Amino acid sequence: MMRQDHKKMSETEQLIDVAHGLGQPKDYFSGLDWGGEILPREIVSFCRMAQDHRTSGWDGISAKAGRYDQHSRYVFLVALEGSGSMGVETKTRQICEGEAHLLFPHQIHYYVDLPEHFSWLYVTFELEGSARQILELWRSGGRKLDTRAKQQLLKFLAEYEKGSGLGASIALGKVFEVMESAEPARNVVEPDADLVAQIKKHVMENLEGDLAMPALSKAMGVSESYLRAVFRDGAGVSLGNFVRSVRLVRATYLLEQGELDLGVIAEKTGFGSLTSFTRAFRRMYDMTPSSYRKRSRIEA
Repeated sequence: MMRQDHKKMSETEQLIDVAHGLGQPKDYFSGLDWGGEILPREIVSFCRMAQDHRTSGWDGISAKAGRYDQHSRYVFLVALEGSGSMGVETKTRQICEGEAHLLFPHQIHYYVDLPEHFSWLYVTFELEGSARQILELWRSGGRKLDTRAKQQLLKFLAEYEKGSGLGASIALGKVFEVMESAEPARNVVEPDADLVAQIKKHVMENLEGDLAMPALSKAMGVSESYLRAVFRDGAGVSLGNFVRSVRLVRATYLLEQGELDLGVIAEKTGFGSLTSFTRAFRRMYDMTPSSYRKRSRIEA
């Protein structure tokens, strides 16, 4: 039937006219959905412009803190000014000016080198549903900011400063949508000093074994003090933190597979006992291994 001229109709008449023209759905239980859209939640944005060696948590960033950071949120890092490098799990990633990088929930990271002057924009957020899969392309590394991405970032910041939750969410999702086709970053991985690379390789291949300082120094053929100093200087984090963090990263992978008992996972990751494993896991993730496994199943 021909639609009437809406200018001559009341709102009710317009609604009736449009409703009559809708037709019947092909499926009464499946229809339009925003599930494929990237709509981040609980968005927090801030800028870092200087190192703070007293930092803890989100209070600042430092290349001398000598510890790993790990959060349950996504961390979108945009290097507006200044270049540096960051350890992401067991690799060292170069962060170049004009690039954006995404860190995933519970992805261990630490700062290896920061420039004297920098402006790095941070956006942390939570994300649910199938949209999480869309962001997986960022695991391979960062992407370069082009004009479209910068313009969309400005729109996001405008919505964020207005306090518009939905507006900021939509605008941030559009940033990722625009950057899907952006040029990949150079993703330069800083070459480790030979000894540091050997230590990392040995740790990764012997997680179930003895990785205490005496055993490591014997395996590398150097003194404990020299080993400790060389690793901290080359990797930007203490050797003890590195070993513990790599073990926990491996543990999260095994937990997500959902097949092994917790005691077996503790053994395979070199924690010696379920008690010490649970204590270290809770300290890092703020939850027990069993709670982590349960949550990963729900998300899957």
